[in-house]
Amino acid sequence: MKHLVLVLSLFILSSSAAYSQVEKSFEIVKAKKINRNLALQFPIKKSFQGIQATFSDAQILIDTLDQSIKLQMLVSANNNKQEFSAKLVFIGTMEFDQFLESYLFEDLLLDSFIVEQDSYVDSQPTVKAIKQSLINDFKDIELFNLTELNAFVPKRKADKIEISTGQLRFIWY
Repeated sequence: MKHLVLVLSLFILSSSAAYSQVEKSFEIVKAKKINRNLALQFPIKKSFQGIQATFSDAQILIDTLDQSIKLQMLVSANNNKQEFSAKLVFIGTMEFDQFLESYLFEDLLLDSFIVEQDSYVDSQPTVKAIKQSLINDFKDIELFNLTELNAFVPKRKADKIEISTGQLRFIWY
């Protein structure tokens, strides 16, 4: 009888340890997957006070050094054969939307603005409109949807997100 109790006790302990391992799940999301999803949302055309700009070529930048993600895109405007383009980098927060079951990039703040081409006689109004008005008007930018991942991934916010080279690792406990 003592052997039976001992065997049952060991079985219960081993199965609960195995069960706790099964409870923990993770999913790796590569930057390429996020960039493919961003490509479906861009280009975005915006206008403000007669200035029209096109935001395109959005890409996620995963920075392992400061453990952050950034969003890079190009902006272009043209008027009467004058052309302007710049590379923009935004910092922001990655937020989970329970209703959409998606991770969104929100609270965009301009981190860098690098002019690549400028043939305008006076590009300052265009630059000002882009910096002050047009970028503040972005709707939610979806990085990826949980339904696109493994079917066994919980459809809720991850308990932990690890940032590594070219990928994000989402962990649920």
